[in-house]
Amino acid sequence: MGYTAIVLVGGVGSRLRPLTLTRPKPLIPLAGKPLVDRIIEWLRKHGYTRFILPAKYLGHMIEDYYQGVKDVIVRITDSKDTADAVRLVSDILGDEDNILISMGDVVCNADFNAFMKYHLEHDGIASIALKEVDNPLHYGVVIIDEKGRIKHFVEKPASIELYVISLAFSRVSSRFSLNLVNTGFYIISRNILKIIKEYPSLMDWGKHVFPYLIEQGYNVYGWIMSPYTYWEDLGRPENYVKVVYDVLEGKVDGYYPLGKMIRKGIYIGENAVIEGKIIPPVYIGSDSFIDEKSVVGPYVSIEKGNEVRNSRLSYSILWEHVVVHNSEVMESIIMNNAIINSGCKVLSSIIGSNVNVPSNTMVYGKTIEPVLQV
Repeated sequence: MGYTAIVLVGGVGSRLRPLTLTRPKPLIPLAGKPLVDRIIEWLRKHGYTRFILPAKYLGHMIEDYYQGVKDVIVRITDSKDTADAVRLVSDILGDEDNILISMGDVVCNADFNAFMKYHLEHDGIASIALKEVDNPLHYGVVIIDEKGRIKHFVEKPASIELYVISLAFSRVSSRFSLNLVNTGFYIISRNILKIIKEYPSLMDWGKHVFPYLIEQGYNVYGWIMSPYTYWEDLGRPENYVKVVYDVLEGKVDGYYPLGKMIRKGIYIGENAVIEGKIIPPVYIGSDSFIDEKSVVGPYVSIEKGNEVRNSRLSYSILWEHVVVHNSEVMESIIMNNAIINSGCKVLSSIIGSNVNVPSNTMVYGKTIEPVLQV
């Protein structure tokens, strides 16, 4: 019998806009597969056989995507935050004693078997997966004692808070570190479900639930990931681009571009026709066409159904059904169904869905919002 994971996919993804104006963040493409599919695929490899996805923003798109997938249950909720989302799906959890909670916007190849083993051995009410980072200010900072118990939890602290914490804890714990951060992966026992139902004001795991549990004397443990584990939050466009490039380059063990690797660093989807020059690393999705006058790469990810003629693409991401004719695209994201007409130069920009860029247009350092179709 496998484990159950709740993957939180309800966020608006405001920091990723305009990428999230036409699709929810979990469905943003990552070299051939949506982000949430990548997360589920990795968890399947670690013994998870049932996935519950509490959705909200554009939730119908996630529901449609997983239609007919037996081990994935999507429920559209009116959740107010991350813990509230779990509370609203607790009735379909079954009788599992230990449940994994995963954020739906994080790429991570941690050993989740080792995480579950640690949780079961320590028998706490919850365990939080931690990672050591160079700059913890953008994350929840966690302080643990010699036995791995979490003594203090601060959500996205200011510099002065870190200074005060260092004065308070540096003399009392040999494992003291200000660089351990909350990665957004938790294993919780069923007792927590009772607590969050009894106290509905506990809305968010990092801001409310874990600080409350620690205050009340419950044993919450911190499991530290291997320093070689890849972990990246896709909160901003620059993070998204970094992750895509890392996947293309093979830096994320277990996360590979979809399609067949025809030679090192070049992955091609089914029925793609490639006549031009390809400079790795590159992913070209199914049913795409690259003519003989085009040069694609390095660091280019092209999703399915794209058409590129007499053009130069480098350091860029193209979503589905993009057309680029006689143009140059560099260091840019082109969203689905956009058209880049002849004679254009698109540099360091984001072109929204359904946007038609007129011929001979120079787009530099701009974000063009998607054209929302009724």
